[in-house]
Amino acid sequence: MTTARLCAPAYELGEYADPVTELPELLADPDTAARLTAPAAGFDTYHWSDGQVVELMAAAAQRTLGEAGVPGDEVDLVLLATDSLPRDRTAHRDVAELLQDIGLTRATASTLGLMDCATAMAAVGTAASLVRDGSARHVLVVTGDLADHATGGERVVAGGAAIASDAAATALVSATAAGLPVLGMAHHAAPESLSGEPARQQLAARIAAHRELFARLAERHPVRPEEVRAVLPSNFARNVLEIYLSDVGYGGDRLALGNVGRIGHCLGSDPLINLADRLAETKAAGEDAGGPEDRLVLLGAGISHLAAVLLGARPLPAGAG
Repeated sequence: MTTARLCAPAYELGEYADPVTELPELLADPDTAARLTAPAAGFDTYHWSDGQVVELMAAAAQRTLGEAGVPGDEVDLVLLATDSLPRDRTAHRDVAELLQDIGLTRATASTLGLMDCATAMAAVGTAASLVRDGSARHVLVVTGDLADHATGGERVVAGGAAIASDAAATALVSATAAGLPVLGMAHHAAPESLSGEPARQQLAARIAAHRELFARLAERHPVRPEEVRAVLPSNFARNVLEIYLSDVGYGGDRLALGNVGRIGHCLGSDPLINLADRLAETKAAGEDAGGPEDRLVLLGAGISHLAAVLLGARPLPAGAG
């Protein structure tokens, strides 16, 4: 079976960056402002755009294809994980223009949805399955959202646990380009998280959902927490992430939280953004991404959905098994 590898993650943030303390929602609610900007939560800056989401997507995609060294006309499929495309037929026009702008002359495009900020990780897993079974050689995964569309303009999201930013992120899932092997994917729906129960019950439901997700991931590809070098998650408040992930053995230094303050919660794009930054940091430092037994986990979390992708931390060179 062909090895699928995740290649050249890249991203584009909204062109404007402002302090979260200037958000009208936080100015009107000092208690929430104090909670989200405290060091334990860590939000400082959010990004926003007055352009179209496809503009952010195109910029990220061009970097991914350039770094991966794959011509656009060799990409077979584009999977778009976004809630920010128009809700009418103009979405077809926008996506066609996106493919044209980045030179994807042979690719077809499709959207995934209904999983909120977990959709992009489901898209990566789907792309890997298509590559493994030979249905495609190169699949471009594209995620991105503008809060004006995805959240109705709200910036305080995830039940008050995050500040939304505008951004897009991309990665190539490929049979031949250099990248990190995609070892497995798991997803879980927890509709009880939408039940309107008191906060304590909501917290218990989300902790239980994370336990179930990581149990499913280990069933599909056996992995222990000590084998995982880092978890690259959705950028919720740092203290919230510590609760969820320490409970399943992934707390402490292995939980990547450095981007929470710098960029906020870029919705479905967060795990790929965090991976792109991590790979850039290790390259700049001249470090290896990891040993043969090391793993990375990308974790996308929505209100009632979770999805995780397990990666090998050592890149496979172009053309290798």
